[in-house]
Amino acid sequence: MGSSAAYDNGSLVLNVVNRHLDQAIPTQVELEDKQFSGAVEATEVNGPDIKAENSFDTTRVKPVQRGATADGKKLRYSFPPHSYTMIRAKVA
Repeated sequence: MGSSAAYDNGSLVLNVVNRHLDQAIPTQVELEDKQFSGAVEATEVNGPDIKAENSFDTTRVKPVQRGATADGKKLRYSFPPHSYTMIRAKVA
């Protein structure tokens, strides 16, 4: 799994790649000095398998909007196998 995090204008932005072929990675992110305050948006890019690709005829890999669970200082999300996910969450 690879990841990065940034603080952007009142939001925490997490970028995560789960490279595992068939296992999701359940994760909990915990803030130290702020709290989650609002909707959490997750944009996931994935396909049916690790070798999926797009062509002019088919779109097998595409972004999907999802939600995530955040409560106080904790955010929970399960990153699906062979996926890239960007999570944007308001913090205060």
